[in-house]
Amino acid sequence: MAISPPTGSRTRFAVLVLASVTLLTVGLRDAPVVREVREGASAVIGPVEGAVDTVTAPVRNAWHGVTDYDDLQRENDELRAQVEAAEAEGVQTSDAERQLAELSASLDLPWAGNVETATARVVSGPRSNFSHAIEIDKGTDDGIAVDMPVVTGAGLVGRVSQATGSSATVELLTDPQFRVGVRLSTTGDLGTARGRGRDDPLSVDSAISPSAKVAKGTGVVTSGVDRSAYPPGIPVGTVASSRQGSGGLALDLDVDPVVDVDQLSYLTVMLWTDGG
Repeated sequence: MAISPPTGSRTRFAVLVLASVTLLTVGLRDAPVVREVREGASAVIGPVEGAVDTVTAPVRNAWHGVTDYDDLQRENDELRAQVEAAEAEGVQTSDAERQLAELSASLDLPWAGNVETATARVVSGPRSNFSHAIEIDKGTDDGIAVDMPVVTGAGLVGRVSQATGSSATVELLTDPQFRVGVRLSTTGDLGTARGRGRDDPLSVDSAISPSAKVAKGTGVVTSGVDRSAYPPGIPVGTVASSRQGSGGLALDLDVDPVVDVDQLSYLTVMLWTDGG
């Protein structure tokens, strides 16, 4: 049975494509007949190419999205690392500024007089809620000894309770076992301050008349009486309240420490022994 020749646009398209390829192969690009055939083929093929581009664009875009994913992920990771580095640098700068301010305050002790000092860094805080001791990175090799007073630029922190060659333990003034002689900065009345725990004010037993009026906010400093373990004038705290003591013979004072013992980075040990 005879086969019918191809008809329609598909036949014309195939013939034009075949003619174009053949003529281009033999190098007849500049012949008039070749130009006519080529232009005709372009007219037919152009729309087809446009349609193919339109149909395949989503596929190509998806393919590029897949192949470019690694590059995009790497760029995101690099950007995230840069942001994190900037944040870390900001935190480090803030911390350095805070430590510098605390160190400067520890070195500025207008009430220390001619007493020699050694500045140390806190390396360990209280080990529990019931602990009232911290560790510093200076010890006997730096002239530090047991019972020496420990301060910041704000005032009294406590005393050295133990010391080795390169470190020391500081008993905080909030320790219930801590005692220090004090006086009121306004009247000179004397008393003894003792710790009552980290969340409580100091308690001061004084020889002040129970009828006396002690204003809230009155300053309390170390008394520095003869042979005292602490030199005179170290700020201890401010009066928070007063009440009649046991037996009604004197006032008892509640005193808020001037130093926040939960926020300590640098301390100064006053090299003061045996009252001087």
